[in-house]
Amino acid sequence: MALNSIGDQARAFAMKTATTRVKNQLDVLTKELSSGEVADLGQRLGGNTKAINQIETRLTTLAQMRQNGAEIAAYTTGLQDVLGKLHSDTSALAVALLTEPVSPTPDLLATRSAEIGDSFATTVSRLNGDVAGQFLFSGLNTQQAPLDSSEAMLASLVTLTAGLTTAADVAQAVSDWFDAPVGGGGFLDNAYHGTVGAERQITVGENRQVSVSTDAASQGVRDALKGMAMGALVSKGILAGQYDQQLQLMSRGAETLLNNETRLLSEVSRVAQAQQSIENGQTETAASSSVLTIARNEIRSADPYETSLALKETESQLEQIYAITARLSNLKLVEYLR
Repeated sequence: MALNSIGDQARAFAMKTATTRVKNQLDVLTKELSSGEVADLGQRLGGNTKAINQIETRLTTLAQMRQNGAEIAAYTTGLQDVLGKLHSDTSALAVALLTEPVSPTPDLLATRSAEIGDSFATTVSRLNGDVAGQFLFSGLNTQQAPLDSSEAMLASLVTLTAGLTTAADVAQAVSDWFDAPVGGGGFLDNAYHGTVGAERQITVGENRQVSVSTDAASQGVRDALKGMAMGALVSKGILAGQYDQQLQLMSRGAETLLNNETRLLSEVSRVAQAQQSIENGQTETAASSSVLTIARNEIRSADPYETSLALKETESQLEQIYAITARLSNLKLVEYLR
């Protein structure tokens, strides 16, 4: 009768291999039970991972769209805040200049003009504001403030209108400076540092893009600056000694602000439409992400009942291996020969 046996070293190696295998299996099952996901997805899918890869790719794309949407939402919110304040401030200023009693003295007129200058400075400061390091009204050139300081702009206008003797001439010169196209030597060349006529396009959802074109070069914004600048020039000494002409210049500035109300509201409306599109895109993206996440989880999920049974069985195997190892380690030649 043939007897098959293995030596002590071989037996030790076999026991060590079995222990390692069972421990690894125990570790895998423990992780599956705690995470709820299978460890070997390729085995679960029989090697066909195309579907899960497509889901993961779409989820990554949707996550980027959500990030884009959050960034452009903050950007448009900043635009809307500034435009809303610009509209309310210029509207109130125009009404006040056109309806309140006329200042009885040149000094009080200059004081009123200085107040307009303060509003002009505040407006320029707001237009030079940024969100997360990106300047709001610079178009695509978001790394640079869009406007020179209010004092620099008024100084340019003082030089431009020096020697003019009527409110009509001063108002026309100021208007021409703000309305001059690129290359015309006006506002766009000397005081504005952003892009002109560019649209900022961001993908915020599948088949959904948002375009934003509002900047400090937009006509509504320029006309607001134009109207305030006309009123502020009086405090800078323009038309000095001509009280009636100074009063007319301030009135022309107020009329410019009043006539600009429709343009500003149009800018506000365009930004609001962009905000609505962003919100819709975010909603669509969130819904798609939710559906895909559920589908991915169903593919990756491990059955907790089956995993628990397998875990108990593996623990039992490990206990048996330990018991056998303990018995073998206690074997002695004397006991064997007895």
